[in-house]
Amino acid sequence: MKPQYFDLTVMDVEAARRFFEACLGWRFVPFEAIPGYYRIQAGAPEAPGIDGGIGAAKDFPQSEGRPLTLMTIPVPDLDDVVGKVEQNGGQVIEPKRAIPGIGWFCTCAEPGGLLFGVLQADPAAI
Repeated sequence: MKPQYFDLTVMDVEAARRFFEACLGWRFVPFEAIPGYYRIQAGAPEAPGIDGGIGAAKDFPQSEGRPLTLMTIPVPDLDDVVGKVEQNGGQVIEPKRAIPGIGWFCTCAEPGGLLFGVLQADPAAI
């Protein structure tokens, strides 16, 4: 399964937005379902690579108040993958939750503590 999304958790969203716009030409679009969060268009839709999002560290407790990059991997069955994470020495850090209109998301950690997200697409998620 290939990563499909990245999240940047930053100390100052507006300063980071200005920085990435100026340095990389990224476009930021407010994501209404999560106040203060922006979707990142990191290039043209036909260009290789993945898009992402950006939000404040204070709004993502798993960052423990520090900057963080979280990679998200699409999965066909979130519950199945979460079970495998736990069976193989990983942890569920943030339990399954709906991202409205997107799907079901969970933050996990591999046995050494590196965080990653898993997402099961479901446009009906509320």
